Amino acid sequence: MSSNMELIGRDEINDLEAILAVTNSDPDAIVHAVKANADAVFTWDYERSRQPLIKLYEKAKTSQWNVTTDLDWTTPVDQRQLALENFQADQAFFSETIDLKGTPFEKWTEKEWVDFGIESQNWLLSQFMHGEQGALLCTARIVETVPWIDAKYYAATRRGMSRSACSRCRSFTPSSATPR
Repeated sequence: MSSNMELIGRDEINDLEAILAVTNSDPDAIVHAVKANADAVFTWDYERSRQPLIKLYEKAKTSQWNVTTDLDWTTPVDQRQLALENFQADQAFFSETIDLKGTPFEKWTEKEWVDFGIESQNWLLSQFMHGEQGALLCTARIVETVPWIDAKYYAATRRGMSRSACSRCRSFTPSSATPR
Protein backbone atom coordinates (compact mmCIF):
# COMPACT_ATOMS: atom_id res chain seq x y z
CA MET A 1 0.00 0.00 0.00
CA SER A 2 1.26 3.48 -0.85
CA SER A 3 2.09 5.99 1.87
CA ASN A 4 0.44 9.40 2.21
CA MET A 5 3.72 10.94 1.05
CA GLU A 6 3.66 8.89 -2.14
CA LEU A 7 -0.02 9.60 -2.80
CA ILE A 8 -0.46 13.24 -1.83
CA GLY A 9 3.06 14.55 -1.32
CA ARG A 10 2.85 14.95 2.47
CA ASP A 11 2.78 12.63 5.48
CA GLU A 12 -0.14 14.26 7.30
CA ILE A 13 -3.36 13.91 5.33
CA ASN A 14 -5.16 16.68 7.29
CA ASP A 15 -2.38 19.28 7.19
CA LEU A 16 -4.55 22.37 6.65
CA GLU A 17 -1.64 24.66 5.76
CA ALA A 18 -0.44 22.24 3.08
CA ILE A 19 -3.97 21.87 1.72
CA LEU A 20 -4.51 25.63 1.53
CA ALA A 21 -1.08 26.14 -0.04
CA VAL A 22 -2.31 24.40 -3.21
CA THR A 23 -3.60 27.44 -5.04
CA ASN A 24 -3.91 28.81 -8.49
CA SER A 25 -1.16 31.42 -8.61
CA ASP A 26 -2.39 32.88 -11.89
CA PRO A 27 -6.10 33.78 -11.78
CA ASP A 28 -6.06 34.57 -15.51
CA ALA A 29 -4.71 31.16 -16.49
CA ILE A 30 -7.07 29.12 -18.63
CA VAL A 31 -5.53 25.79 -17.63
CA HIS A 32 -4.58 24.77 -14.10
CA ALA A 33 -2.75 21.51 -13.45
CA VAL A 34 -3.40 19.73 -10.16
CA LYS A 35 -0.69 17.23 -9.25
CA ALA A 36 -1.94 13.70 -8.63
CA ASN A 37 0.34 11.04 -7.22
CA ALA A 38 -1.66 7.99 -8.23
CA ASP A 39 -0.83 5.16 -10.54
CA ALA A 40 -3.04 4.38 -13.52
CA VAL A 41 -4.12 0.76 -13.10
CA PHE A 42 -4.68 -1.37 -16.19
CA THR A 43 -6.40 -4.70 -15.78
CA TRP A 44 -6.25 -7.68 -18.09
CA ASP A 45 -9.04 -9.41 -16.16
CA TYR A 46 -12.27 -8.50 -17.94
CA GLU A 47 -14.36 -10.99 -15.97
CA ARG A 48 -17.20 -9.13 -14.31
CA SER A 49 -17.31 -10.57 -10.81
CA ARG A 50 -18.38 -7.88 -8.33
CA GLN A 51 -22.14 -8.25 -8.27
CA PRO A 52 -22.97 -4.95 -6.47
CA LEU A 53 -20.87 -2.99 -9.00
CA ILE A 54 -22.40 -4.88 -11.93
CA LYS A 55 -25.86 -3.99 -10.60
CA LEU A 56 -24.89 -0.31 -10.19
CA TYR A 57 -23.43 -0.20 -13.69
CA GLU A 58 -26.51 -1.73 -15.30
CA LYS A 59 -28.81 0.60 -13.35
CA ALA A 60 -26.69 3.64 -14.27
CA LYS A 61 -26.85 2.81 -17.98
CA THR A 62 -30.65 2.89 -17.98
CA SER A 63 -31.52 5.50 -15.37
CA GLN A 64 -29.23 8.42 -16.03
CA TRP A 65 -30.53 11.40 -17.91
CA ASN A 66 -29.24 12.37 -21.30
CA VAL A 67 -28.65 16.09 -21.54
CA THR A 68 -28.95 16.04 -25.32
CA THR A 69 -32.29 14.25 -25.56
CA ASP A 70 -33.98 14.85 -22.19
CA LEU A 71 -33.89 18.65 -22.24
CA ASP A 72 -35.49 20.91 -24.81
CA TRP A 73 -32.60 23.20 -25.73
CA THR A 74 -34.77 25.17 -28.15
CA THR A 75 -36.69 26.74 -25.25
CA PRO A 76 -36.00 30.47 -25.46
CA VAL A 77 -34.35 31.91 -22.37
CA ASP A 78 -34.56 35.65 -21.83
CA GLN A 79 -32.04 36.35 -19.08
CA ARG A 80 -33.02 39.99 -18.79
CA GLN A 81 -36.72 39.13 -18.37
CA LEU A 82 -35.94 36.45 -15.79
CA ALA A 83 -33.69 38.84 -13.86
CA LEU A 84 -36.40 41.53 -14.00
CA GLU A 85 -39.03 39.10 -12.68
CA ASN A 86 -36.68 38.00 -9.90
CA PHE A 87 -35.93 41.64 -9.04
CA GLN A 88 -39.64 42.46 -8.81
CA ALA A 89 -40.31 39.40 -6.64
CA ASP A 90 -37.34 40.15 -4.39
CA GLN A 91 -38.15 43.85 -4.05
CA ALA A 92 -40.82 43.20 -1.42
CA PHE A 93 -38.53 40.85 0.49
CA PHE A 94 -35.68 43.35 0.56
CA SER A 95 -37.84 46.33 1.44
CA GLU A 96 -39.43 44.45 4.36
CA THR A 97 -36.44 42.55 5.77
CA ILE A 98 -33.21 44.29 4.84
CA ASP A 99 -32.41 47.92 5.39
CA LEU A 100 -30.21 49.09 2.54
CA LYS A 101 -29.86 52.65 3.85
CA GLY A 102 -26.26 53.75 3.97
CA THR A 103 -25.10 51.02 1.60
CA PRO A 104 -24.12 51.36 -2.06
CA PHE A 105 -27.23 49.33 -2.91
CA GLU A 106 -29.52 52.06 -1.60
CA LYS A 107 -28.98 54.06 -4.81
CA TRP A 108 -29.15 51.19 -7.28
CA THR A 109 -31.70 51.58 -10.04
CA GLU A 110 -33.83 48.80 -11.47
CA LYS A 111 -31.35 48.50 -14.34
CA GLU A 112 -28.44 47.94 -11.94
CA TRP A 113 -30.41 45.28 -10.04
CA VAL A 114 -31.37 43.53 -13.28
CA ASP A 115 -27.75 43.65 -14.52
CA PHE A 116 -26.69 42.20 -11.16
CA GLY A 117 -29.30 39.46 -11.60
CA ILE A 118 -27.94 38.59 -15.03
CA GLU A 119 -24.37 38.48 -13.72
CA SER A 120 -25.57 36.27 -10.83
CA GLN A 121 -27.20 33.88 -13.32
CA ASN A 122 -23.99 33.80 -15.35
CA TRP A 123 -21.96 33.13 -12.22
CA LEU A 124 -24.27 30.25 -11.21
CA LEU A 125 -24.00 28.67 -14.65
CA SER A 126 -20.24 29.07 -14.54
CA GLN A 127 -20.08 27.38 -11.13
CA PHE A 128 -22.23 24.53 -12.39
CA MET A 129 -20.04 24.07 -15.45
CA HIS A 130 -16.80 24.08 -13.44
CA GLY A 131 -18.31 21.71 -10.87
CA GLU A 132 -19.27 19.29 -13.62
CA GLN A 133 -15.75 19.53 -15.03
CA GLY A 134 -14.43 18.66 -11.55
CA ALA A 135 -16.77 15.67 -11.43
CA LEU A 136 -15.55 14.64 -14.87
CA LEU A 137 -11.92 14.78 -13.71
CA CYS A 138 -12.70 12.86 -10.51
CA THR A 139 -14.53 10.06 -12.27
CA ALA A 140 -11.81 9.85 -14.90
CA ARG A 141 -9.32 9.43 -12.05
CA ILE A 142 -11.47 6.67 -10.55
CA VAL A 143 -11.58 4.83 -13.89
CA GLU A 144 -7.82 5.22 -14.09
CA THR A 145 -6.98 4.04 -10.57
CA VAL A 146 -9.41 1.30 -9.53
CA PRO A 147 -8.20 -2.24 -10.27
CA TRP A 148 -11.59 -3.89 -10.98
CA ILE A 149 -13.22 -3.76 -14.38
CA ASP A 150 -16.68 -3.48 -12.80
CA ALA A 151 -15.65 -0.33 -10.93
CA LYS A 152 -14.13 1.12 -14.10
CA TYR A 153 -17.39 0.50 -15.99
CA TYR A 154 -19.51 2.12 -13.29
CA ALA A 155 -17.23 5.15 -12.91
CA ALA A 156 -17.28 5.58 -16.69
CA THR A 157 -21.07 5.98 -16.61
CA ARG A 158 -20.69 8.85 -14.15
CA ARG A 159 -18.06 10.40 -16.39
CA GLY A 160 -20.43 10.36 -19.34
CA MET A 161 -23.03 12.29 -17.37
CA SER A 162 -20.55 15.00 -16.39
CA ARG A 163 -19.09 15.23 -19.88
CA SER A 164 -22.57 15.64 -21.32
CA ALA A 165 -23.53 18.32 -18.79
CA CYS A 166 -20.25 20.20 -19.32
CA SER A 167 -20.68 20.32 -23.07
CA ARG A 168 -24.30 21.47 -22.87
CA CYS A 169 -23.66 24.02 -20.14
CA ARG A 170 -20.77 25.43 -22.18
CA SER A 171 -23.01 25.82 -25.21
CA PHE A 172 -25.53 27.85 -23.18
CA THR A 173 -23.24 29.80 -20.87
CA PRO A 174 -22.79 33.42 -21.95
CA SER A 175 -19.23 34.53 -22.52
CA SER A 176 -19.41 36.76 -19.45
CA ALA A 177 -19.84 33.65 -17.27
CA THR A 178 -16.26 32.55 -17.77
CA PRO A 179 -13.99 33.04 -14.75
CA ARG A 180 -12.01 36.22 -14.51
